[in-house]
Amino acid sequence: MSTATRETSIQNYLHTTDKIRDKVQGLSEELLLWQPGPGKWSINEIVGHLLDSNIVNSYRIRKIISEPVTPIVTFAHESWVSQQQFNDTSVDEMLTAYEALAVYNGILLKKLNEEQWLRYGLKGEEKISIAHIIDSFICNHVEKHMGQIERNLAAWGNRN
Repeated sequence: MSTATRETSIQNYLHTTDKIRDKVQGLSEELLLWQPGPGKWSINEIVGHLLDSNIVNSYRIRKIISEPVTPIVTFAHESWVSQQQFNDTSVDEMLTAYEALAVYNGILLKKLNEEQWLRYGLKGEEKISIAHIIDSFICNHVEKHMGQIERNLAAWGNRN
């Protein structure tokens, strides 16, 4: 992977905080906590899930650079969301934690040498690189959930 491509991946990752913040900033607490249906996540729960995902992916990156060819850990995201009571945590607190973790990870990612950058973990038989974690497991995942927030906003507007 070229240095420019790597830097683009890192910058895209660092901008995920802004994407999330821009999407939820100025929304009422009522809207942030509203669930569009049974078993559907509120916007607060979506942000909490993205924070959890960032934590898990931070761990995955560290495992890969420290323990090459390590299994990729998974997590039961539905259970994590249901048990953590994200609707009792302010979206601002979650965004502060998300941003701090992203900045800290950015510092680490910028220090990796080429050999470390090319290491991978295994998801079954599939090789998962650090670049894949950043680009797919984090950046694309955030984009997916920005769409989910948009659907919540549309459902909120159509609820009457």
